[in-house]
Amino acid sequence: RLVKKKSTQHSVDDESMRGFASMDIDLKSTAEILASFAAWWILYLGSKVALRIFPVYVSWDSVTQYKARGIVPSTAFLLLIVPASIWALAYDEELKHTRVKGKTELSNSIIAVAAGYFMYDSLIVYWHLKHDGVAYLVHGVLCMFTYLIAVMYQVYQFYGPVFLLFESTTLFVNARWLLYELKMTSSSLYFYNGLALLLSWIFVRLVFGYSYSYFFWIDTIDAHSKGSLNFLIILWYTTANIGLNFLNTIWFFKILKGALRALRGKKA
Repeated sequence: RLVKKKSTQHSVDDESMRGFASMDIDLKSTAEILASFAAWWILYLGSKVALRIFPVYVSWDSVTQYKARGIVPSTAFLLLIVPASIWALAYDEELKHTRVKGKTELSNSIIAVAAGYFMYDSLIVYWHLKHDGVAYLVHGVLCMFTYLIAVMYQVYQFYGPVFLLFESTTLFVNARWLLYELKMTSSSLYFYNGLALLLSWIFVRLVFGYSYSYFFWIDTIDAHSKGSLNFLIILWYTTANIGLNFLNTIWFFKILKGALRALRGKKA
């Protein structure tokens, strides 16, 4: 009996390893990931020179200058990835049939670009961990591996564009930071941007995010029951989903706290 149990355990382990050995990443996907990674770095480093034409940037301290440089690739990424994700979800008919396994050319390219961006993001946050904090590093690393695995194993490519819509809220986060540093906290623009940030966070990251997380779990449980997806991949994606939803919820309460302070006439 002991021998039989041990053999069964080896069989399960072997099956898991075979699942992870079935990586299928082509030259095009690799090139897209690396090109994306390089592009965000070039944009970040180029902004170090370009932003010097603004006297206010030159007057800021080194930490504030670093934050300002980070806004450039961050904003460029969301302006690229959010419309592309909306387009994929609206017009890519094949994508609706690849919720757990499979890919389309468009979804794979979108996710490859996202993987390259979060590789850049994780690295730069790690280098400036003292200023960005552990939460941002955890977020970057979770996203990086989530999108890398999606490309390498062609899994969850329907949910890639879905959850990349979260990046739309970053536009208001970046604008809020910039308006604050420009000392425009008493302006109507600052107030309405803060309101847009709060509402978009509620509807995009919480209502929309938790709703599609429910569908993600339904699809994942179904895939697990059919044995159509490797257990270690399922473990990673369910852990990442819980972790990212947790971060979104924690950050929501911080945004809400800032909004309440602003409504009371205090400096946010």
